[in-house]
Amino acid sequence: MRLSIAALCLATLAMTATVPPAAAQTPAAAPPPPPDGQIHVIAYVETNPAWERKAIGVLRDYATASAREAGAVRVDVFEETTRPNRFVIDEVWHDFAAFDAHAKASKLADTLKPGHLAPPDTRAHTEWSVGPAAAPKPGALQAFTHIDVSPPQLAALQQILQPYIDKSRTDKGAARFDLLQGLAPRKNHQTLAESWASEADFRAHQASVHAVEFRDRLGPLLGALYDQRLYKLVR
Repeated sequence: MRLSIAALCLATLAMTATVPPAAAQTPAAAPPPPPDGQIHVIAYVETNPAWERKAIGVLRDYATASAREAGAVRVDVFEETTRPNRFVIDEVWHDFAAFDAHAKASKLADTLKPGHLAPPDTRAHTEWSVGPAAAPKPGALQAFTHIDVSPPQLAALQQILQPYIDKSRTDKGAARFDLLQGLAPRKNHQTLAESWASEADFRAHQASVHAVEFRDRLGPLLGALYDQRLYKLVR
């Protein structure tokens, strides 16, 4: 039997009447307010190996142009030591408004698209523990580590991080040892940004008592792989 249009309308009204008015009118949650202070942006770029030299030119041009924008503090580009078709862009912006304006106007993803293996993975952060700023040196080894714990473990992570950071900054060859925290609601995602005078200094740090102890205590808290990558400055 076919239902008439009127019958269908009545059936639809009956179904609508079963939805509680309060549930149907629940307002959307307000977005979190913009964070205060400088914004640190770590963007991972992966290109086709055959496109490596082209990518370096694109990223150099991007860094030069971005550094001239209002609110830019610095923009550096690094190339991975063992996989030279992978890069990281390390940016600092004076505040969230400057970063937001830059991000909305950026054409970097479009420019890289002909040779990319994946779109740039861009992660914005606030400063959790940042030391004195220093320009990266051409011969230095850079390490960027993504640390991800489940939200309930964030407080436990913070308790073990600060002693580790304080000791690591006194290690031989440590030029930078900064912890950056993801913007809300991803505050449980951290990036550890390091700069070492040499690879030997970096390896000695990794084998230090405080580094081994930190990794031992961090292991049970992790929600994802401890992802550490090594880079050299693109000149």
